[in-house]
Amino acid sequence: MAVKTREPVVRPEFGPSLWALAGRRAPLLFGALALLGVALVAWRLLGGGETSLPSAVVRTPVAYNLAYSPAARRVAPQGGETLRIASKPGVAPYSFAVSTLRLPPYRGDVSAELTLLTASMIDQMRARIPGFVYRGDGRINVNRQPGYQIVYQAQIGGKTVYGKRVLLVPGYDPPPRAGLDVTLRAERSGAVPSANAVGLNGALKTSLRSLRFGTERP
Repeated sequence: MAVKTREPVVRPEFGPSLWALAGRRAPLLFGALALLGVALVAWRLLGGGETSLPSAVVRTPVAYNLAYSPAARRVAPQGGETLRIASKPGVAPYSFAVSTLRLPPYRGDVSAELTLLTASMIDQMRARIPGFVYRGDGRINVNRQPGYQIVYQAQIGGKTVYGKRVLLVPGYDPPPRAGLDVTLRAERSGAVPSANAVGLNGALKTSLRSLRFGTERP
């Protein structure tokens, strides 16, 4: 009895099938996946994911949380601050301080109220901060939370220091009456060569980008 042979699904002129090609390259594919897994584990161990970073949770009077760089540490708050994070010894000094922001009664958009509020704050900062130089201001959004920032530089302890003061509220509706008053400062360095770089480069970037209202980490 003659045995019928099954015709190939792919015609010979089209070359080997995709499954056949995959079978030939299986050792290479598995090797690449193994290397990817090792790289991912190393990335996590070296602090590549926010979940592996140290974090801080403040519950009152305004609840918020954030992560911070392993190169930084929590230190005692000053004045009316509810949280202060500062650089460890051996690096260009920087700090991230949070206080409670109280808004007076107002009507309309909270962004407009923050704009008006910063006008008087700039005058206060100019009188209080040594060598204060105004560099700009404008709206800012942190994790979909609206705010307004003041950008400046100063001379503190004979060093050029760049800073940002960020007023942040949890949203627009209902109109917020409380939020956060965040001050970021960093001594001039290769990572922070200008006032605009504060919070965009270096260790302060981690704290600002992870800042959220509430006590739950994402």
